[in-house]
Amino acid sequence: MKCFLINLDRSPERLAFFGTQAQRCGMPFERLAGVDGKAMSDTDCDRLRAPTFDFQPINRGEIGLFLSHRAIWERVVKDDLPCAAVFEDDAVLSLDICEVLEAIDREQPEADVIKLETTGRKVVTHQGVPIPGVRHGLHPLLSWHGGTAGYVVTRIGAAKLLDTTWPLADPVDQVIFHPLSRARHNLRVVQLQPAVCIQKNILQTSGLDPAFNTTIDRQATRGPFSRHGLWVDLRRAWKKHLERRLRRRLARKPGHRYDVVPLDRPLA
Repeated sequence: MKCFLINLDRSPERLAFFGTQAQRCGMPFERLAGVDGKAMSDTDCDRLRAPTFDFQPINRGEIGLFLSHRAIWERVVKDDLPCAAVFEDDAVLSLDICEVLEAIDREQPEADVIKLETTGRKVVTHQGVPIPGVRHGLHPLLSWHGGTAGYVVTRIGAAKLLDTTWPLADPVDQVIFHPLSRARHNLRVVQLQPAVCIQKNILQTSGLDPAFNTTIDRQATRGPFSRHGLWVDLRRAWKKHLERRLRRRLARKPGHRYDVVPLDRPLA
């Protein structure tokens, strides 16, 4: 399976970190120079932002990250790849990641997006199916599970995402993985269990190298009294309330699991 890595030119430490892991587990990858939102002008940002959004307005860093993911989806469609793995450069990989990607590539499961990562939060999944040849399974993902540190996107899934995500309305992980996202309604999203990657700042909660601090700068959206302004913050609170209600209802249904997605044998 083709593997892509999103890495900003100003983040060589992250590239070295990911490259060392990939070499240890024997995973070749192609680096894609990420779009640096901090270098974009106000005019460019205003041109790219949608007039409305589902959850929150996106800042410069989030715009750059979204454009970087879209560039990979475009490659998947243009090169007619059956599927491809997409990673961000702060992903901690599992020792078994190559074996899992090879199995997914071989089996070509019916999904648009396969989430490879865990964030350590409890999520609702449906009863899944094992992937032949590995100790992992694929479970339909029913509740919010953020992050885009690692996922597999199929050619059909990439085409759907390209069609439904322009102009840019929300952070990319919310668009793909939030159950209340308009784009998400058209996607078949499944969760790999156990997961094979996690963001470094989630796994390492103290003594984190400053090079691995967030590059999307969500703090820049904060105002003196609220994060995005009173009206937007109220909308976000309402969406969070709806998601929690949905999650609780789904968790009670027979055949559903509500637990933390475990991480399998991290390298770092």
